[in-house]
Amino acid sequence: MSVNNPTAGALVRAGQLVSLRRHIAQDEAAFVRWYTDADIAYVLRHDLRPLTPYQAQGYFSTIVLPNSAHGTAWAIHHNETNALIGTTAITEIDERGGECLFRIVIGEKELWGGGLGTDATRLVVAEAFERFELRAVNLEVFAHNPRAYRSYEKVGFQERGRSEEWARNVRLDVIAMRLPREAWDGTYRTIAH
Repeated sequence: MSVNNPTAGALVRAGQLVSLRRHIAQDEAAFVRWYTDADIAYVLRHDLRPLTPYQAQGYFSTIVLPNSAHGTAWAIHHNETNALIGTTAITEIDERGGECLFRIVIGEKELWGGGLGTDATRLVVAEAFERFELRAVNLEVFAHNPRAYRSYEKVGFQERGRSEEWARNVRLDVIAMRLPREAWDGTYRTIAH
């Protein structure tokens, strides 16, 4: 497994298939390409609409890049190629309640279904429980994205409920899922030295 890439940000945590790294400014072009893609918007955004390039650039520079510097957003790099393939984050961190909301995008669609998102999710869960000492990680997934739902189940997330939303005259079934720390299998737990 090679995780050295001179055009990649600092390594945060490595898994079997992917690694989490700090985002760098050069990641913006890929990020904009992903967030302006209609297929990605369909499985990701509650309004089902892709962002404009201007919106995606603003989101990256004002939210993603600063949060990556603070350790709550990460670039996902493929271990075999070192290529940037996605982005992930924990948001809405409730330090008092010990919970957060998890988000992920595998932006390179030709890699969907290969287990990369599952591996990245395991890495983020390890960060949430070990580094941030949170008690639970929450997420929302659309029912029309069964691949993502199965991926989250593999990591240990359990369904907590469903709700209905409407966007552009399309009904969205939103599934809430949760992984409490005590149900975490410990994958990618840091070994103390």
